[in-house]
Amino acid sequence: MGELLALSIFLPLITAGLIAIVRKETFSKVISVITSLVVFVLSLILLANFRWEEHQFQHTLRLNWIEPLGISFHIGLDGMGISLVVLTALMFVVVTVWSLKVEDRPNLYYALFMLLETACIGVFSALDLFLFYLFWEGMLIPMYFIIGLWGHDRKVYAANKFFIYTFFGSIFLLLGIASVVVYTYHITGQMTFDYLFLSQVQYPHWLQMIAFLLWGIGFAVKVPMWPVHTWLPDAHVEAPTAGSVILAAVLLKMGTFGFVRYSLPMFPEASKEFMPLVFFLSVVAIIYAAMMAIAQTHIKKLIAYSSISHMGMVTLGTFAGNMDALNGAIYMMVAHGLASAGLFMAAGFIYDRVHSYHMDDLGGLARYIPNLAVVFMLVGLVSIGFPGLAGFVAEFLILFGTFQKYPLWAALAGTGMILGAAYFLYLYKRTMLEEETISEYRREKWSHLRDLELHHWVGFLIVIASSLLLGLYPLPFVKLMEQTSRMILGS
Repeated sequence: MGELLALSIFLPLITAGLIAIVRKETFSKVISVITSLVVFVLSLILLANFRWEEHQFQHTLRLNWIEPLGISFHIGLDGMGISLVVLTALMFVVVTVWSLKVEDRPNLYYALFMLLETACIGVFSALDLFLFYLFWEGMLIPMYFIIGLWGHDRKVYAANKFFIYTFFGSIFLLLGIASVVVYTYHITGQMTFDYLFLSQVQYPHWLQMIAFLLWGIGFAVKVPMWPVHTWLPDAHVEAPTAGSVILAAVLLKMGTFGFVRYSLPMFPEASKEFMPLVFFLSVVAIIYAAMMAIAQTHIKKLIAYSSISHMGMVTLGTFAGNMDALNGAIYMMVAHGLASAGLFMAAGFIYDRVHSYHMDDLGGLARYIPNLAVVFMLVGLVSIGFPGLAGFVAEFLILFGTFQKYPLWAALAGTGMILGAAYFLYLYKRTMLEEETISEYRREKWSHLRDLELHHWVGFLIVIASSLLLGLYPLPFVKLMEQTSRMILGS
């Protein structure tokens, strides 16, 4: 199975190379959709063969690479890793189909998304710290060009801001990796970047505190946690729809993935000592970002702030030291990936039809594009944690688990659910309802709007069906994520 996982990582990279050689628009689109579908099928095969009763990494593959430095091509998956690989593969199916009508430099556009898919799956699969950092940085370049070339009016500014923030965080991450590798070499005489080996080393308290901060800054920028969140609204506002979908559904998960995979098991003492700070930053993010969302009149900026609020919930559950809360945090990574993808697709569809993201230019769209109005409501309900949908399971587990040990923090975080309902209903009212605010000129113009087309339906149906499955029958997925939680919490 390790070979299949390697194929999942490198097939998109090979496809990007073929696109660069052939340079035919139709070929680029067709081969990218086929590749994303094949990778998704491979991810399902990996999931079907995953044994969640075994508390260890599975589907592993290890090949010697740079032996003098102890660097190897070592990959494998735990319950969290396979969940995020499936989510990533699913989201790339959505964006490659969604983008079929892209006419501006489609060869380069699809090649960059294929490179991005390789980097994303690689991050979630790497079991060698050098390999992990390579994929982590590899994500930065294609996303920079996707925002900078296909974005909106301030695309260059947003792309530069995204690059500066994430590169700044990556420097701290690199220093953090170096700190544990050098220390391990000093005490064992063995130079290695192997995660399984390094995670078994007992690091002294002072090193744990330093390394946790270095790694944590890198992850916090990527989440993003308050107050290093300011790059996200600009990046979302200016990015094309497919870029926003991948950014929200996949890239933001890398930060929380890093906290669970690396910070908790490698620096357990520091994780406990920094827990109050992480809780404070998480609750501020939940409440502050939700209130900022309510204050917005720009659709994508509102959704971006809602993502910051939801990711605050994930970091809260991650550090609660409770099995239910950690399960909920991992569940939320997947649930938020689906919900945010749906919301950004809805926003992108509105822009394609009306050419505005500003609520003052909208209102009453439900009459003219009723199918979009229905799916917009459904993905919004997933986002705000409506019972029976994926978001509800995730938020319930996080708050229930956190409440068992820290009831005050859980109560404060719980206000995010109320504020979430408020900002989504505000968004929906301003865009889909309020028909009386439409001018006669717009009524005439909008009466010719086309509703959802086939390539739009594909993306929305994938998101809604997956959210219903995770919401109505969560047990097998919770068990899958519990495999990671038991490895982390040791119970």
